[in-house]
Amino acid sequence: MLQSYFRTFKGLSKEVWMLSLVLLINRAGSMVLPFLSVYLHKEIGLSLTDVGWIMSLYGLGAMTGSYVGGELTDRFHYFPVMIFSLITSGLGYISLQFANGFYSFGFVLFCTVFFADLFRPSSMTAMGAYSKPEDYTRSVSLLRLAINLGYSLGPAIGGWVAYRLGYIPLFWIDGLTCIIAAAAVFLFLKQKDVPKKKKKSKATKASESPYRDREYLIFIAMVALMALVFMQLLTTLPVYFKDHFEMNEDQIGLLLALNAFLIVLVEMPLIHRLEPRSSKIRMVQIGTFAIGLSYFVFLLAPNWIWVTAINMVLLSFGEIFAMPFSNAYCMDLTTPENRGKYMALYSMAYSFAFILAPILGMQIASTFGFPTLWIILSVITLLTIFGLGNILRQAPKKTLAK
Repeated sequence: MLQSYFRTFKGLSKEVWMLSLVLLINRAGSMVLPFLSVYLHKEIGLSLTDVGWIMSLYGLGAMTGSYVGGELTDRFHYFPVMIFSLITSGLGYISLQFANGFYSFGFVLFCTVFFADLFRPSSMTAMGAYSKPEDYTRSVSLLRLAINLGYSLGPAIGGWVAYRLGYIPLFWIDGLTCIIAAAAVFLFLKQKDVPKKKKKSKATKASESPYRDREYLIFIAMVALMALVFMQLLTTLPVYFKDHFEMNEDQIGLLLALNAFLIVLVEMPLIHRLEPRSSKIRMVQIGTFAIGLSYFVFLLAPNWIWVTAINMVLLSFGEIFAMPFSNAYCMDLTTPENRGKYMALYSMAYSFAFILAPILGMQIASTFGFPTLWIILSVITLLTIFGLGNILRQAPKKTLAK
């Protein structure tokens, strides 16, 4: 069984492995985000509504950074953009500890995440350069495995640090690991040109612009809705765990680490088995259903502590199905010349969701209660599954089967 697991990584380039190692270092230090809403609510004393607005600035910074990152990647190359992003975001995370008010924290957070998300389209483009086309989905899964392995360490260690030492060390750890990751990119990765040979794709028909590709825009809208539901994991769920189930930061960190641990354990073998024979859109549908169901279970057993673990398991499997296949589907529609713009728009869908997720989630929870929020998220999930089904019916079979 162990040999079968490691066999799924066979054939990936050494650059893909190194980039994944860089992300592992970076994400292992990502201890701020999982506890940011709790920090703002409990430590600084902001209301749930104000926390929602500040967390939405996280999404706005991410969306803006993703767009600019795509433009910079297509213009200057992914390599310098990755290094610049890691250094500047590292300095930003360190600076967050000195911002204690609503406006100052919001401004520093926006700037920090703007620089951090320059990395998303540049790293995706780098993955396209470093991996063979037939290995791209597995390469993305390895990258996600590294990210989630880091995230499994980050929240667990971060919860322990926050509970025993306070929140300030988290900002230092997050910032310094970003800078260490930048040094690793510079020292151990080589700049590799993206091949200029064009391939036939939907993107070519769309005059090289994702904004003229109707199929892609509809899909991006569905990804944004799916992400809107999923992003409650990083915004309202930690507050719900602390307020409703009276969990401390240590316990919340371990619960969030379960999400990453399951992805590390299951995603790569599952992707290896499903990728050659499965429709990418169908896999995204299955993942979206699991994500929506993860919140619906709170309505079935609202006071049972183990429902939090069920929620996290469903969220994890939803993420395993939805995210690698949605990323790979987007990559299928690109050419090397427009890949930065396409992947930037894909990243922006998640960033846009992160703008709305905390505002809507916190506002609905504060005004109508968490049960109403879980119902609304379930309805959004059903609409998303229907929209993806519409793409599945209308898009050419050859596009969906890639």
